Amino acid sequence: MIDKRNLCRLPWSLNDNPIAWLEITDICNIHCEGCYRQRLSGHKTLEQIKEEVLFFKKWRNPDNVSIAGGEPLVHPQILEIISFIAKNGIKPIILTNARALTPTLLKDLKKAGTAGYTIHIDSHQNRPEWKDRTEKDLNQLRQHYADMIAAEGGMNVIFNSTVYPSTFKEIPEIVRWAQSNIDRVAGLVFITYRTGILDSTAGMDGSGQEVDMGQLSYTTDHFEEEFVTSEDVHQLIKDNFAGYDASGYLGGTVRHDSIKWLLAATIGSRKKIFGSVGKKTMEISQNGHHLFKGTYLAYLSGFKVGIKIFLMSPFDKVVNQAWRNWLKYNLRHPQRVFNTLYLQSIGIIQAPDLQGDGQTDMCDSCPDMTIWNGKLVNSCRMDEYRLYGSMLRFYPSNKPSRTLVGTKS
Repeated sequence: MIDKRNLCRLPWSLNDNPIAWLEITDICNIHCEGCYRQRLSGHKTLEQIKEEVLFFKKWRNPDNVSIAGGEPLVHPQILEIISFIAKNGIKPIILTNARALTPTLLKDLKKAGTAGYTIHIDSHQNRPEWKDRTEKDLNQLRQHYADMIAAEGGMNVIFNSTVYPSTFKEIPEIVRWAQSNIDRVAGLVFITYRTGILDSTAGMDGSGQEVDMGQLSYTTDHFEEEFVTSEDVHQLIKDNFAGYDASGYLGGTVRHDSIKWLLAATIGSRKKIFGSVGKKTMEISQNGHHLFKGTYLAYLSGFKVGIKIFLMSPFDKVVNQAWRNWLKYNLRHPQRVFNTLYLQSIGIIQAPDLQGDGQTDMCDSCPDMTIWNGKLVNSCRMDEYRLYGSMLRFYPSNKPSRTLVGTKS
């Protein structure tokens, strides 16, 4: 079990959070299994989007805006949206499946002010060109986009994947690929699959009326397998990659032992991973960024860190071990002492879980809050507001349920 005493509890809150989750459309060009957004209203207007950006700026204090959907690249005014966010001093990060991304559009998006991308690729996305492929096979597609963005330059890319029971054991293949591309891949995010199970769960709206949960896109009639947890993913990576250590987390709103967000940042070159940053470095980077920039930090502007990262060695025993590993390696390979060092993040997210008593264990200080009717709501539950006017309350109908909602890029 992960010992939270060895981790920095990320100092994020509802009104002071590095991420603003801006949904500009609910239209998408594919449909991923477990996605929690369905098409109900289409593209938002540019004026509505601008109002939401300013609302986030006033009430959220974000370092970046995660531009989501649906698929944001299909919005006809995506360049104007990017430009408006950047002119307000906030980093625009596009969350996309990248099917619409071309070198020409990439160049235009950079010119508009895009800081980076989070590209969702996994084997349950129903991509027409990539059916029946493994996660290892899909590294070819990840490589295509990583190379495209690196060739344009000036923007970072993170790849995220939904983790299903059937793909859980393939995680090391994705990590191994990312580490071999540490000079162009800023990080990975693994999101544990969740779905509402109709044969064991019922839901009530704000007035206490039972609703038809089958209207939600993230429900299924039956599910037999045990869902993967954030701790499962953490242990699998740790068992396969000696230099991996987590350093920051967010807990749950109900369970004291929940790990909802788990963050790590590994230190390495193209030739070798030397270790990770520890709790102290995470604390100093978060609080230092807030002190000098006024916001907490979720996305690095650049992940080329060089040997200055080892200045944390006297204060951070995890970084100290990475420094020792780097010294030993360069004694054996002195010709590589000037190889560039990078930070590569690995994030793990566990979606909300329904407890046996009907309470929902959400992500404490949720980074992915979005706007509905002038208030901040959890983006993973927003379709409940859109369909029923409020977040649903759940209770077991036949037997205890193990989960609640789906996942999304």
